Amino acid sequence: MFAYMGGKKLHSKWISPYIPSDFKTYVEVFGGAMWIYWESDKTPVKTNIYNDVNPHLANIFHCAATNPEHYKGVLATYVSDIFNEEMFKKYLAEIFGMSLQEELSMKRRPNYAMAAKYMLCQLQTFAGNTNLREDTKIYRSPDPKHKFITYIEKFDQSKYLKKLDRLSVENMDCRELIKKYDSKDTFFYIDPPYYDMESYYTSDDFGHDDHMELCEMLKTTKGKWALSYYFFDELGTLFPRNEYVWHHEKTYSVNARTTEAVRIELLIMNYKTGLSFL
Repeated sequence: MFAYMGGKKLHSKWISPYIPSDFKTYVEVFGGAMWIYWESDKTPVKTNIYNDVNPHLANIFHCAATNPEHYKGVLATYVSDIFNEEMFKKYLAEIFGMSLQEELSMKRRPNYAMAAKYMLCQLQTFAGNTNLREDTKIYRSPDPKHKFITYIEKFDQSKYLKKLDRLSVENMDCRELIKKYDSKDTFFYIDPPYYDMESYYTSDDFGHDDHMELCEMLKTTKGKWALSYYFFDELGTLFPRNEYVWHHEKTYSVNARTTEAVRIELLIMNYKTGLSFL
């Protein structure tokens, strides 16, 4: 629903056709901005799960799914703070100054004011930089319509409201989440912090061992899954091409001024799709 580094809005059109249709539970393991869910015509299904280990991201979706009308009203009260550097710093200090007890409280009930402050700050970061951090600087976008306004307007659009009405939210480690929801009727879309690029996405550690544990776990799941990655050497051993379906997609950096920022996105799947592959 909002701009987020590593978000899959631009990739959703080519990823969605590879999502199967025969599942009852949809899970985005590393939710981020959850663009595959919003853009795919395969969702919603009976059960739809957003998950992110970042408690603030989980709280944002908790607010949006619990009471979108109220959340929209709270967001609107912060419009006057757009481009206000003093308030930006104040809200950033509040966000990163939360105690563990306060973070745990957001798991039990949505904190609408904190969600609004987080989104106001998040949508005033430079798109080509890392996501929101304690030392993030305000970015004054030249766009005539601010991203924060666009975000608020999403809560008047049936496309998002219908899917929010069917959405549940988790704030769990990816491995625990997969254990909780794994079944023959589950489809997992998995978009982890890319290998050796983790620091661009999050301040939380997700290193080599975490990648290996996640991949080994996926090899034993009952459900179907699609895994987004850039290539690294161990992938071929973890998921042999004669046992798993690999799709390569040529993509471009949204911040590139030349065609040199060409990237090859991988989508690795543990099921056949019937589509042609490159």
